[in-house]
Amino acid sequence: MKAAVGDRIAILSRHLDETVREGEIVEVHGAGGDPPYVVHWLDSGHTGVLFPGPDARVRPGEHDRVGGIGGGRAKQWQVSVAVVEYDTGETKAHVIAHTGQRVLQSHGRARRLVGDTDAPEIGDEVAVGRAFLALGEELLDQAARDVEDVEGHRTVVRRSEDGSAG
Repeated sequence: MKAAVGDRIAILSRHLDETVREGEIVEVHGAGGDPPYVVHWLDSGHTGVLFPGPDARVRPGEHDRVGGIGGGRAKQWQVSVAVVEYDTGETKAHVIAHTGQRVLQSHGRARRLVGDTDAPEIGDEVAVGRAFLALGEELLDQAARDVEDVEGHRTVVRRSEDGSAG
């Protein structure tokens, strides 16, 4: 494995419930780009020495990229969900997404009808589900605004890749 200062390094997850970590290489201590590397981790903001294993992938930094070199880019967004259940049968959810570029927020609400069984987890699911739907709409609206800023004209970002509404 060879790397240079400014390259990105991703540590791939071995299990579905583990996250991919990505960092920027800020120092190279080995000869000719060999490890160890000092990495600034994007998810935590911490910097530390790394001796990469077989689950590590290096991607050239922006200074070395030409055109659309393949290989992908690992990113991690932080999403937090807060749920409040009221004695009145109402549940409110607040979802916050930290994208690394901006923070987006949305809200969702659910209300138990008179005579319904008291099952708070259902209200949680409905309120959080509605908050995530609203967050999805906000993300698509933000993407459309970003495209407009880059392209200089109005645009619409469709809800699905194939053009359907769902």
